[in-house]
Amino acid sequence: MPLLKTADELMELGHDRVLRGDFSAAADRYSDAARKYSKDGNMAAAAVAGAYAGLTRLGGNPGPGEYRAVAASLAPLGGLPMKLGPRQIPASVLTHEANLLAEERECMSVRPGAPVEHDALAKRFQALSMAYRQMGNQTLILPEIFQHESVSTATKAPLLAALAEEEMGESLIGQDPKRAAEHNQNARNWWMQAGNAERAQAAAARVNQYGHSVKCWFCGREVTGEGIQFVALPGEMGPWSSSTQGSGLQSTDLTRGAVYACKGCSSVVDRMADERAIQRSKEVEDRLNAQIEALRRRIPGA
Repeated sequence: MPLLKTADELMELGHDRVLRGDFSAAADRYSDAARKYSKDGNMAAAAVAGAYAGLTRLGGNPGPGEYRAVAASLAPLGGLPMKLGPRQIPASVLTHEANLLAEERECMSVRPGAPVEHDALAKRFQALSMAYRQMGNQTLILPEIFQHESVSTATKAPLLAALAEEEMGESLIGQDPKRAAEHNQNARNWWMQAGNAERAQAAAARVNQYGHSVKCWFCGREVTGEGIQFVALPGEMGPWSSSTQGSGLQSTDLTRGAVYACKGCSSVVDRMADERAIQRSKEVEDRLNAQIEALRRRIPGA
């Protein structure tokens, strides 16, 4: 009996290890088979074996790079059936799934800053949600085989749609808080559909915050978006403080003992408070120095 295995025998050993759930050993067998096929000049078979090797390295917690590499190795194989345990799955199906999972992981790792970055991420989440929705109600193959997780496209689609709406809201906060509130209302609905009550509640809180309209107590300007275009400043309140003249919007919050100030007025108040604090600090310092000097004069020889 020969000690050295042929490339075909190594492929069979790889398939056997997949059946047993030993993906690391399977990847080694497929890699050995790919090298033998390549050495023999059978580049088509080497490409298939290489694709199997990449697939079986998806155990654990693969990142976008691993999924992209697998998709790239599977793409040239077209509809070729890939044997993964007892299942035969077209390479094209696995390619599509690997690309989606790679894109999803990349999007989840993005930390946007500027509004244009939030908008770009929103579009990526939207495209992903649509792609999963077009797949119907399916269980994703790669997570099921290699992570033993049952991940449904019917759950993925609304989750990603919710994230897209949140990012669109973030892109609009500075210029149009009302529209940002509308997108967060949409996000709340998607989170409810995805079964995530906690995220739905957080989105609802942003709807109330971004959609809150008041009148500045100082200048009378009408503004929308608490913490964005206006803030509540604490102060000494009384029934005389309330004002809803004109538009009917409140300029005070008696329950919190605060007046509403637009961004411009609140910045002036902050600057005046800073200047007063510096002045008071200087006054205290001067008084202390004077007291220290008076004590020093009382000490003989000082």
